[in-house]
Amino acid sequence: MTKDEEVAFMKKYVVPEMEPVFKGYNAKRYSEFGCKTCHGPKFKEPDEFLPKLTLKDGKITAFTEKPEIAKFMAEQVVPHMAAAMGLKPFDMATHTGFGCNGCHSIVTAK
Repeated sequence: MTKDEEVAFMKKYVVPEMEPVFKGYNAKRYSEFGCKTCHGPKFKEPDEFLPKLTLKDGKITAFTEKPEIAKFMAEQVVPHMAAAMGLKPFDMATHTGFGCNGCHSIVTAK
């Protein structure tokens, strides 16, 4: 897709799917949900703007460090974002599908 086609796709499918998910989680924090929520004020790719996730011993540390937001992301954001993108959600058994690294960079702990 061209950049214009990507933007049109996001506005048509992703924002309408994700806005109620984020507002349902925290209406105050996400009151102005839109492109900048995931792309930031300079419209970077999400993996450049969103927090980096750390992988340690094969697990993302956010699930122990920030369990509430990690649970929300895993149970709400991933399946809705996968649906908006026309993809299957990440499957732990097969390690395929749309998951955390669809939007976030994942770094391995040393």
